[in-house]
Amino acid sequence: MAQDPGGLVTGSFGDVPVELPVSADLSGATIIGTYADVSLAATQMESEQGPIMLTLSFNGELPDPGEVTLDIVFARDMGRNWAGDESSLTLELDTFELSGELVAVAGTVTGEITGGPEQATRPVTLSFNAQLEQLD
Repeated sequence: MAQDPGGLVTGSFGDVPVELPVSADLSGATIIGTYADVSLAATQMESEQGPIMLTLSFNGELPDPGEVTLDIVFARDMGRNWAGDESSLTLELDTFELSGELVAVAGTVTGEITGGPEQATRPVTLSFNAQLEQLD
């Protein structure tokens, strides 16, 4: 049975647990040879922190893409945006497989992201497991 696009991001942001469904409409992957460009968006409208949008992007040569960015936006408080890149984050890919028009991707991002009203730094550990549409 074929899986539909989507998935889940779980883990922690500081001491806050995170569990966000992947938005199939806002996520996708492009593969050219051994080069991958992936954008994974996960959202949650109802939570203690209000609406949350998480965007994880990575690109580069597989199996170890060199560029990674992570953004977490809290819609209720615009001063609570957080961001990090490959200088403060490590990406470990467990799965990256093309099957028809879908790309199965799973892995973990660990490190630190900076933001919030005081431009503080917090630890982040996020695991993701998703099926993404392959984009042209």
